[in-house]
Amino acid sequence: MVVINHDSGQPYYAQLVAGLKREIAQGILQADDQLPSVREMAKQHLLNPNTVSKAYKQLEAQRVIRTVPGKGTYVNAVDPTAAQDTVKLKLQQLVLQAGQAGITIADLITWLTKMEGQSL
Repeated sequence: MVVINHDSGQPYYAQLVAGLKREIAQGILQADDQLPSVREMAKQHLLNPNTVSKAYKQLEAQRVIRTVPGKGTYVNAVDPTAAQDTVKLKLQQLVLQAGQAGITIADLITWLTKMEGQSL
């Protein structure tokens, strides 16, 4: 279940987006699972419904979820190719930033190896 830290400096909607994405990545939420309504999610996490709506809209724009009018909001199936392309693009940007900071690819590989198996 998504946890919202009310003491965090991170906006609530961003925490909700990140939490739902994490649950999908971990397999807690599967394709076609129905999410709580905006009002129910707001009630569960003591949030304003507008905050939940903003999070849901952001997730819809990213094609993580879909809303079926009159039916509810559902988790979309993950397209592995699109997900891999997104990760590759982010990795390219990270490698560029690392290089500008004087961090070698060997350093990145060492860090990734240490991170492997750790829960993030």
